[in-house]
Amino acid sequence: MKMYEPPTKEFFRLPNKIFHVPLDATQFKLYSYFVCCSGSNGYCWPTMETIMRDTGIKKSSLQKAIKILKKRQLIEVRKHYKPTGNPNNEYHLLSLDNPEIYRDLDPVNDDELPMTIGGDAA
Repeated sequence: MKMYEPPTKEFFRLPNKIFHVPLDATQFKLYSYFVCCSGSNGYCWPTMETIMRDTGIKKSSLQKAIKILKKRQLIEVRKHYKPTGNPNNEYHLLSLDNPEIYRDLDPVNDDELPMTIGGDAA
C-alpha cells in the first residue's frame, strides 16, 4: 500500500471561514474555482466557457451561482477588456470578514433562497 503523499504543485488553499458561509455545492465549487484561478492578488477573469468546461457547471446554474456569490458579497464582478477590445468578466474575491456573507437571503426572490448552516431554513 502506497503512503499518502501531499501535493507538491498544482494545488490551492481555501480560507477556513468559507466552510461557515451558507453556500450550496455549486456555489462552493464556483467560489473554490475563483480562488484557484485568482492567485494571491484576488483577481481572475476566466470566460464563462472556460468556467463551464473546467467545473462542469451548466450555464444557467453558473449564472445563478455568480449572482448569489455577488449578493453574499463574496465576489465583485467588473468588466475586463482584453487587448482585442472584447469584454470579459473580472472576478475579485472579497474579504470573508464581512458579516453580510453570512446573512439569509430574501426567500421571496427565487434567485435567493435562505440557507443556514447546521439547521433548517426558516
